Parts: sequence; structure tokens; C-alpha cells
Amino acid sequence: MKKENIVLCLLNIEVIIAGRSINEIYFDLKHIQYRWNKEKRDYNDGPARNYYTEDDVVSFFEQLNTLAQTPLAQKASLQSVEQRFVFYIYDGDKKLKMVVDLMKNQSTVVVTIH
Repeated sequence: MKKENIVLCLLNIEVIIAGRSINEIYFDLKHIQYRWNKEKRDYNDGPARNYYTEDDVVSFFEQLNTLAQTPLAQKASLQSVEQRFVFYIYDGDKKLKMVVDLMKNQSTVVVTIH
């Protein structure tokens, strides 16, 4: 993720994860669309893996209120991450993974959707 591409979006409805009430999320749409290349330390080249919009990401996140799942916290390498979760969400009939970081500064970051 690149700081200059991170956006803040307000949610239409409150979402609760691990006891935390969430009204806004941060994400890098280009990271979600193109994926991150660790070797280049930049986004992957080539065609996008999806064409989701900011509104799509907000809608996917808000699905967490209606989906019955109990995610387990994952390991995160960044010291600023309090907890990382992987959720399964749906784009029509297509099942996707959404990685969400609950940060120590109380912000919520959608890391990627694939």
C-alpha cells in the first residue's frame, strides 16, 4: 500500500469486529485492484485483477454485518497492527477473501480483497 493512494471512506452502517465499533475504513484501491509486488515494492504490472470501486469496497465491508462467521485473528508482521482478520465476502455468486487490519491507533484498514 502507498500512503498517497490510501483513501478514507465513511460507512453507511456501523460494523462491529472483535468488539470494535467501525464507522470508517481506509484502503488503497490500486492495491486491491493490482496486488502488491514485494520484490519491486510497487503494484503489479499488467491487467487489474478486479475493477472494484470505493463504493464496492464499502459494500463488501458492510456485508460483515449480515454474514455469519467467526474469524480468527491472524498473524500480522507490522507492529502497528493490533489484529488481522480474514473474512469471506461475496460479489454475487463469487466468494472472495477480504483482509482487514484493526490498527493500534483504532483505525480500520481493508488491506486487500481477492
